[in-house]
Amino acid sequence: MTPEVVHERFAQYLKDQDLDGLGSLFGEDAMFVPGPGQEPVYGRESIKEALKSYLASPSTIEMGATSVHQNGDLAMVQVSWRITSESGTVEGKSVEVMRRTTEGDWVFVIENPYGV
Repeated sequence: MTPEVVHERFAQYLKDQDLDGLGSLFGEDAMFVPGPGQEPVYGRESIKEALKSYLASPSTIEMGATSVHQNGDLAMVQVSWRITSESGTVEGKSVEVMRRTTEGDWVFVIENPYGV
Protein backbone atom coordinates (compact mmCIF):
# COMPACT_ATOMS: atom_id res chain seq x y z
CA MET A 1 0.00 0.00 0.00
CA THR A 2 1.21 3.48 -0.83
CA PRO A 3 0.29 6.76 0.87
CA GLU A 4 -1.83 7.71 -2.17
CA VAL A 5 -4.28 4.90 -1.37
CA VAL A 6 -5.43 6.95 1.62
CA HIS A 7 -6.78 9.54 -0.84
CA GLU A 8 -8.73 6.90 -2.75
CA ARG A 9 -10.27 5.68 0.49
CA PHE A 10 -11.02 9.23 1.65
CA ALA A 11 -12.88 9.93 -1.61
CA GLN A 12 -14.91 6.73 -1.32
CA TYR A 13 -15.77 7.25 2.36
CA LEU A 14 -16.83 10.83 1.64
CA LYS A 15 -19.02 9.71 -1.25
CA ASP A 16 -20.54 6.99 0.98
CA GLN A 17 -20.94 9.50 3.86
CA ASP A 18 -19.05 7.02 6.07
CA LEU A 19 -17.81 8.94 9.11
CA ASP A 20 -16.25 5.87 10.74
CA GLY A 21 -14.42 5.10 7.50
CA LEU A 22 -13.07 8.66 7.34
CA GLY A 23 -12.00 8.41 10.97
CA SER A 24 -10.12 5.18 10.28
CA LEU A 25 -7.77 7.11 8.00
CA PHE A 26 -6.38 9.06 10.96
CA GLY A 27 -4.00 7.85 13.64
CA GLU A 28 -5.29 7.84 17.23
CA ASP A 29 -3.06 10.83 18.03
CA ALA A 30 -3.47 12.67 14.69
CA MET A 31 -3.93 16.40 14.20
CA PHE A 32 -6.44 17.91 11.75
CA VAL A 33 -6.91 21.55 10.75
CA PRO A 34 -10.67 21.91 10.07
CA GLY A 35 -10.49 25.17 8.13
CA PRO A 36 -8.43 28.26 7.35
CA GLY A 37 -7.62 30.18 10.52
CA GLN A 38 -9.19 27.52 12.74
CA GLU A 39 -7.42 25.82 15.61
CA PRO A 40 -6.32 22.22 15.00
CA VAL A 41 -8.18 19.35 16.59
CA TYR A 42 -6.36 16.35 18.05
CA GLY A 43 -7.25 12.68 18.27
CA ARG A 44 -9.37 10.46 16.04
CA GLU A 45 -12.69 11.05 17.82
CA SER A 46 -12.31 14.85 17.76
CA ILE A 47 -11.32 14.67 14.10
CA LYS A 48 -14.42 12.62 13.29
CA GLU A 49 -16.50 15.31 14.98
CA ALA A 50 -14.81 17.98 12.83
CA LEU A 51 -15.38 15.90 9.68
CA LYS A 52 -19.15 15.77 10.22
CA SER A 53 -19.51 19.06 8.35
CA TYR A 54 -18.02 17.37 5.27
CA LEU A 55 -20.98 14.99 5.33
CA ALA A 56 -23.68 17.67 5.68
CA SER A 57 -24.69 17.19 2.05
CA PRO A 58 -23.79 14.56 -0.53
CA SER A 59 -20.51 15.44 -2.19
CA THR A 60 -17.65 14.04 -4.20
CA ILE A 61 -13.98 14.81 -3.95
CA GLU A 62 -11.31 14.70 -6.59
CA MET A 63 -7.82 14.59 -5.18
CA GLY A 64 -4.37 13.72 -6.34
CA ALA A 65 -0.94 13.83 -4.79
CA THR A 66 1.30 16.39 -6.44
CA SER A 67 4.29 15.47 -4.27
CA VAL A 68 5.09 12.43 -2.11
CA HIS A 69 8.31 12.21 -0.08
CA GLN A 70 8.62 8.96 1.84
CA ASN A 71 11.21 8.24 4.51
CA GLY A 72 10.70 4.76 5.91
CA ASP A 73 7.35 4.67 7.70
CA LEU A 74 6.70 8.42 7.30
CA ALA A 75 5.52 10.34 4.26
CA MET A 76 5.07 14.05 3.55
CA VAL A 77 2.42 14.58 0.90
CA GLN A 78 1.05 17.58 -0.97
CA VAL A 79 -2.37 17.13 -2.55
CA SER A 80 -4.60 19.18 -4.84
CA TRP A 81 -8.31 18.58 -4.14
CA ARG A 82 -11.76 19.70 -5.24
CA ILE A 83 -15.03 18.97 -3.40
CA THR A 84 -18.27 19.30 -5.34
CA SER A 85 -21.64 19.32 -3.58
CA GLU A 86 -25.10 20.83 -3.97
CA SER A 87 -23.64 24.02 -2.45
CA GLY A 88 -21.01 24.37 -5.16
CA THR A 89 -17.32 23.61 -5.50
CA VAL A 90 -14.46 24.22 -3.09
CA GLU A 91 -10.85 23.49 -3.91
CA GLY A 92 -7.50 23.73 -2.28
CA LYS A 93 -4.09 22.24 -1.67
CA SER A 94 -3.31 20.10 1.32
CA VAL A 95 -0.17 19.36 3.32
CA GLU A 96 -0.16 15.97 5.01
CA VAL A 97 2.11 13.82 7.10
CA MET A 98 1.29 10.11 7.07
CA ARG A 99 2.61 7.13 8.99
CA ARG A 100 2.65 3.48 7.95
CA THR A 101 0.99 1.28 10.57
CA THR A 102 2.28 -2.10 11.69
CA GLU A 103 -0.43 -3.62 9.45
CA GLY A 104 1.04 -1.83 6.42
CA ASP A 105 -1.75 0.73 6.02
CA TRP A 106 -1.07 4.46 5.95
CA VAL A 107 -2.86 6.94 8.22
CA PHE A 108 -2.79 10.70 8.58
CA VAL A 109 -0.68 11.99 11.45
CA ILE A 110 -1.11 15.64 10.42
CA GLU A 111 -3.72 16.76 7.90
CA ASN A 112 -3.99 20.39 6.89
CA PRO A 113 -6.34 20.52 3.88
CA TYR A 114 -5.80 24.27 3.51
CA GLY A 115 -2.06 24.22 4.10
CA VAL A 116 -0.56 25.14 0.75
